[in-house]
Parts: sequence; structure tokens; C-alpha cells
Amino acid sequence: MQKGPVQYQQTPPPRPGAASGHSIRNAVATHQPVEKTTGSRFQKLSAPFSANINALSKDKRSARLMLMLAIAFLVFYVLIVASKLIVDYGSTQKRARSEHFNYSEVVAARMSTEIENAIIWIDNGLAEGQTPGQSARLIAKSPVVSATIIVNSKGQTIASYPAGSQILENIPVKNFVSQGVKFNSIIQPDGQIIPLVIKQTGQYFVIAALADTVLANDNRTMGALAVITQSGRVISGDRNMGKTGPRDAFNLTEAQFSSLTQLGSNSILQIKVHGSKQLLASVQIANTDLFLLGSKKQMETSILQNNLTLFFILFIGTCALVWTLLHSLTKQLRVVQGVQQTTEISQQRYQAAIEGDRGGVWEVDLTGSSAFVSGSLAGLLGLLRKEQTMPLSRFLNLFHPEDRERFLAFARRAHVQGEFDFDIRVAHLPLMLQCRGRSSVRSGREMKRVIVGVALDITEQRAAQMRLQITESRLHDALSSMTDSFVVWDSVKRLVVWNSKFMDFFGLKHGSLYEGLEHISVNYMAQAAIFEKFDYERMGEKWTEFHLRDGRWIRYIEAKTAEGGHVSIGTDITEIRLREAELTTNEQTLKNTVEVLRKSQESIVELAGRYESEKIRAEEASQSKTNFLASMSHELRTPLNAINGFSDIMQKEMFGPLGDPRYKDYVNDILFSGQHLLSLINDILDMSKIEAGKMTLNTEVMFLHEMLAQVVRMVRGKADDAGLKLDVDVVEVKEIEADPRSVKQILLNLLTNAVKFTPEGGTVGVELIQKQTGIIIKVCDTGIGISQENIDRLAKPFEQVDDKANRQTEGTGLGLALSKSFVELHGGKFKIESVVGKGTTVIFSLPNKPITPVQEDEVEDVSQEISKLTADIANILGETENLSNHMPQTNNPPPYPGVGIPQVQAQVLNQGGQQITMPAKQGRPAA
Repeated sequence: MQKGPVQYQQTPPPRPGAASGHSIRNAVATHQPVEKTTGSRFQKLSAPFSANINALSKDKRSARLMLMLAIAFLVFYVLIVASKLIVDYGSTQKRARSEHFNYSEVVAARMSTEIENAIIWIDNGLAEGQTPGQSARLIAKSPVVSATIIVNSKGQTIASYPAGSQILENIPVKNFVSQGVKFNSIIQPDGQIIPLVIKQTGQYFVIAALADTVLANDNRTMGALAVITQSGRVISGDRNMGKTGPRDAFNLTEAQFSSLTQLGSNSILQIKVHGSKQLLASVQIANTDLFLLGSKKQMETSILQNNLTLFFILFIGTCALVWTLLHSLTKQLRVVQGVQQTTEISQQRYQAAIEGDRGGVWEVDLTGSSAFVSGSLAGLLGLLRKEQTMPLSRFLNLFHPEDRERFLAFARRAHVQGEFDFDIRVAHLPLMLQCRGRSSVRSGREMKRVIVGVALDITEQRAAQMRLQITESRLHDALSSMTDSFVVWDSVKRLVVWNSKFMDFFGLKHGSLYEGLEHISVNYMAQAAIFEKFDYERMGEKWTEFHLRDGRWIRYIEAKTAEGGHVSIGTDITEIRLREAELTTNEQTLKNTVEVLRKSQESIVELAGRYESEKIRAEEASQSKTNFLASMSHELRTPLNAINGFSDIMQKEMFGPLGDPRYKDYVNDILFSGQHLLSLINDILDMSKIEAGKMTLNTEVMFLHEMLAQVVRMVRGKADDAGLKLDVDVVEVKEIEADPRSVKQILLNLLTNAVKFTPEGGTVGVELIQKQTGIIIKVCDTGIGISQENIDRLAKPFEQVDDKANRQTEGTGLGLALSKSFVELHGGKFKIESVVGKGTTVIFSLPNKPITPVQEDEVEDVSQEISKLTADIANILGETENLSNHMPQTNNPPPYPGVGIPQVQAQVLNQGGQQITMPAKQGRPAA
């Protein structure tokens, strides 16, 4: 059945060589039939027609024969009209059934997609929800789900969302499926239908009410629509459907309903509802046991009444056409004979031309899936040498598999693009054909569009072209791989061939050269890269050398060609020029190097003595620092422990009241100051251990979120006193192995700093981020911020920003330095991001397990290295003196006028393999 709009096809004029019977039949086929007329009316219309026939023939027998032929034609015309009416009516009915069924399939496909989306959303909600309540809330947030409840196997509601979903709790669970998905519905007394999707997960059942728009009908051209189960349960439909059911709503018998709800089959029936004929389509919704029933009113029109005027006009025109055809029949026969003879001669000539060029004619009918090949083309393709008509698939199989789709693509676009021409390979034969074709309209019983063309054997031509391309490609590759410049000029000095090295030498851009460019233009473009030019001639041989601005030297040699042109080959001789210049300067360079080495040897010996004394002083200072810290640790902590202990006893009034209330305030101040001083001493000692590399971590398995909660409780009082908001995202993270004391000190330092430097009304936040290799901790605040130039300073011990805000707060400047050192001891990273006036964010990471630092090989004593270096220099000086004594004296002049001496650097290797580079005299830069 034809779908969619029918393309317009223009009727071609009749061929002059057609026979009379075909001409009459074609003329009739181009017109529409008219309705039958009465006998008297037919006689009135045929009276002048009969008179004209009698006038045409003097013989009565011929006139009677012509009249009978006209009457027979008119009777045939009436039969065509009747058959046309019947065919049009049947086509209209089929088209209406097909369109309604196709639209029902589209609606069913959309519903299937919506149902699958709802099921996917249910699965995602069950997977992502930690509790039944969370799962119910996630499922209900779907755009295709309006409400959700979760019940157990006893029918008890575990969770529901949103509030007011009690209507879903009345559904009995005894009929629920144990596995998979079940569809049900709630039909309210007023007929409203609520579709449900039920799925079991473990010991629970999820009941989701679908939104009204999921299974709704959005096309007003369709009548009633319902989604039902095989048993007849209405899942979705209007209120009338909910009250009466599908059988009564569509006036179906039990047999009709059974045929519409068979699994795996779709059908369409003609029904009668309330005296109106309607089409009822049944389509099973994919991946479900649901059926979509959709009805559409069947429109009945009077085809005879609509086409009456057209048929009458065509009838009058046909009568006139018959008269014209009969009048010119004799003349046309003579013309046809002449045209047929001319056509036959042309065909013979065309066939001789095609067969002489090893080719033939082909024709493809895409609509009928058939193809025609001429005898010559059939023989060329390995078939019997005769005209053959074959299926389109067999015709395509004659060609290479990779070219078949290309042939079909050209054929399908021929009516739009016009003529086409392309090469195609023959399957199983070493042949290459050139196919030319174009679209043509073929008239006959029915108009059809075909593709007609010729195919010529071009195997030899394409092979020759391929050999030529391969040769040119090899020549191009050879020229491109040359390390020398190559360029060819014709007899009038125009550019013919060049390689990339020619463009590289003279700095020419890609695309600036093209074939036929004059020699003077190329010289003008290359002039910018040339510093100096020298022409030479020796023993009848001429060449030119260019000194480029980038320091390179290029030598060009030219040779004439047989056509009068010339070939230029350029070689990079920069290394030769540099070697020549180096030979004249090596001796002086070596002398300078020897002098420098002698002075260096004396300096190194003096430096070794200084280093030894400085090393002894540094070791003594380090030992003094260690002794001082050890004694201070004992001397400071001992009295502080007594002060803190007795002040704590006095604060708690363990041996009785203190008396005056001011004493209690003084005791609090003593205890606070003592604890602060003890904490300061501990920080200083820890920093000293870290700097000395003596700090060790006492690691154990811990949960960072628990430690963070503990620290937050410690600083919450200070935050409340300062009027700050603590925004702490304490999520559960995996356990890690770390030093609890160090981690606690890091968190306490960062949170205390954030509270200290955040003004009233600000926010201090902490966030834990779980990663595969460890945990990332972010501590952020909305405080005064830090400038970029001060961030690096704050990570050093005893460093503070000197501004008004910092002077108002207490501290020693050890907090960030200690925190950064503890993080790095664990193998983590520490980073500070801050904007002045907006706040600061400190980001650090702790690995799952502290990373053991790689122990570097112990560095040898520097004094030993200096001694070795001194010995190496002495050896080098001895070898250099021997080399100078045996070096021949050269007195070479500069290679050519204007050539400068390039800069040279003397490089000497000592016994340890180290390279010592000494500067030489200033000259022209080397290339």
C-alpha cells in the first residue's frame, strides 16, 4: 500500500513510432473514466461522432466498422470508470486502515518507552536508596511516576511518597508476581483509572502509580483509546472506559476480544459503536503483556459524486480524442513506418559503436527491482551473449561488493542530480567499467522511472593511469626524501618541479610556490633568507654558494636539461664551513682552556680547605642546638607540669574553697597560660624534630570522620563565642592508617586558624572527599584571606602576615608549618588557596597508608669530591700539554671573503665523566 504523498510524474509525449492500438490504449490510460450515461444521452453524444466517421469513409462497411469500434471504446470506458470507482474505494479503505494501524503502533512504541523509563527509574531508586523511604522518594521524583509505596509480603506499608498515597495501600499483594514486573490499575467509582507498575525486590514490593501523561492519547484525531491486559483489565483509559470496560465500550464479542488480545499478534477490526462504523486497532506494547486498543471513526465519502464532473469532462475530451486519432490514423501509420526505419538504423549504428568499444547498455528499474543488460555487455560480464532481464540483486552481484552500494546511491539520486559517471569493478573478473547513466521516464501500462546508461571497458586505461600515478608517487617520494634541495626550471625559466628541502632552505611558506612561477619571482621571495651570495668557477665548473641569515651555507650546482631548461641541486655545506673555521681557532682555544684549568685548580684547592672548616663549624652548631633542645625540653616541661597540675587542683578546689572569687579567675589564667606555653613548647620541639629528620609517626588504623567530629566538638565553643557558623560535612569514609596525634593536630590547627581569622557572622566549613588512593580534606572559611605573595611564607616556621588583623590575634606562626610537615610525613599534599577579603581554603590529602620515603644514597663527602676533581684537572693539563707539543701548526686563511669566525666552546671531560664548558671568543653565531 502506498503511504504519504504521491510524487508528481510528468507524462511524456507519445512516441511517433507507436502502433495504433497502443496509441488508443495509452490515450485512454491517461484519462479518468466517467459514470455510465443513459441510452438517449449516449446517442446524442455519438451522433456527430458517427457522422464524422461516415465522412471519413465512402465505404459503408468501413463506416460501420469505425462506429462499432467507437461504441466498443465507450463501453470499455464505462467499465474503466466502474473499476476505477471500486479500486479507489478499496484503496481508500486500505489506506485508512493502514494509517490508523501505523499510528497505533507509534503510540504503542511511545508508551513502551515511557513504561521502560518508569521501570528503569524504579530500579535506580532501589539501587541508590539507602532506606525504603529514600528509595520511595527517589522513585516518586521521576517525571513518569506520580506516587510510590513499598510494602512487605504481608501487605504492610513500609514507606510511601508523597504524603496522601494511601489509595495505593489497598492493593492486595497475594496476586503479585514473584519475579519481574506486573501491571495493574486502580479504578475509582467515578471511572478514573490510575495505572500501576508493581515490582518485587527481595521481600518487598514496589507499587508505583504512573503519571496521567504516560499512557495518555495526545492526538485528537483518534477516538477512544485504552491500555488493557489479556484478561481485559483496563490499565489506562477515559472515565467511560473505567466504568463500562473495553468489551462494552467498543461493542466487542468474546471472539473479537480474544482475537485482539492474542500475545505476539497485532490486528485491526471494523466495529460498529452507537451506529457509527469505526476501525479498532490492537497493538501489543513491546516488552509487556499489555495491549493498546485505539478506535477511529471511519469516514465515508461518495467517490462517484466527487468525481462526476471530472469523469464527464474526460468523457467529452475522450470522444474528441478518439475522433482526432481516427482522423490522423492513416497519416500516423506512414510516419511511424519512417520513424521505425530510422530508429532501427540508429540502433544498429549505436550497437556497432558500443560493441566496438567493448561495452554495452544497461537499465535499472529500482521500483520493480529488475535490471536489463544488452548482449554485448552480458558477454563482457561473463554471461550468455544475449539481451537479458534479471533481478536487481543478481545484477548488483555482477560487480565488486564494495562498489554495489555506490552504484545504488548514484541510481537513487539520478532523478535529482541528473547524469552521473563513475568507475565500477566487476566481481570475479579483472575488469574495470566506466558507467554513465541518467534518469528516464518509461511509459507503458504505467509510468515508471528507470535509470538507463552505458558501460565501457576501461581496464587498460585505468591500469595505465595507475602505473603513471605510481611512477609519479615514487618520484615525489624520492625528491621529498632527498637531503639536498632539488628544483627544475623550463627553457623560459619557469618553475616545474621542486622538493620540500628547497622551500626549507629559503624559508618559503607552504603554498607560495606553484608550477609555472617565474624565476625572478622565486628569487624575490627567497631574497629575505639570503645574507651573502658568492659565485665561483673552477676548471670550467660553476657553482654558487649562499650564506643564509640563519647561519647555514648552501652550495648550488646547475645542469642543463634536454628541453633547454636547467636543474639546480643545493647541498648544505654548513658543517664543512664550521669545521674549517674551527681548525683556525682550536689551538688558541686549547691554550685558553689550559690557562683557565690552572686557575681553577688553585681555586678548588682553596675552596676545599674552606669547606672543611665550615663543615666542622656546622656540625658543632647542630650538636649545640640538639643539646639545647634536649635540656630545654626537660627544664621547661618539669616546672610547667607542676604549675599546670597545682593550678588544676586549685581550680577544682579539691582541698577547699579559695576564698576571694578573684583568686579563682587568677587560677584560670595561670592554668590557661601554662597549657598554652606547654603547647607552644611541644610545637617547637616537634618542628625541631621534623627539621632534623628525627620525627617518626606512630600509625594505627583510624576513621577520619570520627577524628574530625572529635576536633569539631573541641572548637565549636570558640566558634559560638566568635559568632561563626560551622558547616561540617562529616560523611563516613573508609579507614586509613595514620598517626592519630598528628592528624588531630593538623585538623585542630587548621580549624583554630579558620575560627581565629574569620569575623563575626562568617562561616567555617570542613569537607571529606573519599578517593581510591586516600582521603582529601578541605577546610574553608569566609575570613580575611591571604594575599598570594604571603601564602608561600606562611608554610615556613614562625612566619606570620604583618597586618592589622593578624596583630589582633595571638599565635607563633607554627600552626601551618607543622600541619604541612605532618601531611608530608604521611606522604600527602598540602595546598592553600585564598582571596583577600573573601576567605581561605586549605586542601590536604592523606593516603590510605603512609608512604615510606625513598632513602637516597648517602652523598660522599664534598671534600673527597673536590680532591678527585683536582686530580682530574691535573691529568687533563698533562694530556693537553702533550697534545699541544704534537699538534701541527696551521696557517689557513679564511675560506672566502666575508666569512666570520663562528663562536666555539671548548668542552673537556674529567675522569668522572663530567663536562666542563669554557666560553670562547665572540664571533658570528653558528648555524
